[in-house]
Amino acid sequence: MKKEKIKIINHTADIGIEVFGDTIEELFLNSVKGLYLVSGVKYNGEKGFLEIEIKESVLEDLLVKFLNELIYIMETKKLGGEIEKIHLEKKEDLYILKTKLKVKSIEKIDKEVKAATYHKLKIEKKEDGFLTTIIFDL
Repeated sequence: MKKEKIKIINHTADIGIEVFGDTIEELFLNSVKGLYLVSGVKYNGEKGFLEIEIKESVLEDLLVKFLNELIYIMETKKLGGEIEKIHLEKKEDLYILKTKLKVKSIEKIDKEVKAATYHKLKIEKKEDGFLTTIIFDL
C-alpha cells in the first residue's frame, strides 16, 4: 500500500499537515505542496523563476524558515508556484537548501496563512522515509 504524502489535520484555530517523504528533500517538497494546498492558491499566469537559498543549523529550523519565506513571497508579492527539485546539503554544522521556484501570479488565496510554526514540529526518520507535522498559524 502506498503511503499518503500529505494529510491535512485539524488543529484548534490553526491548520496542520502531516507530511511524508521518501527522502528529506521529498519531505520538504511535499511540505511546500501542503502549504499551497492549505492556502487554496489559485494561479493566473507564469512569471518565470525565483531562486531561493536558505541556511540553518537544524533541519526543523530550515523547514520553518523555508516555508515562511514562501509565505512571505505569497502574501507580499502575490506569487507562488511549483518547486520541482530541492537540493539539500550539509557543510560542517550548516544545512544549505537551494531550490528554484517556477513562479506563478496568484489570483486568489482561500486561506491566509500567517506562518509555519514550531508547534509539534519534529522531523522523524522512519523505516520507509521521513515524517513531520507542520502547524500553520492562520
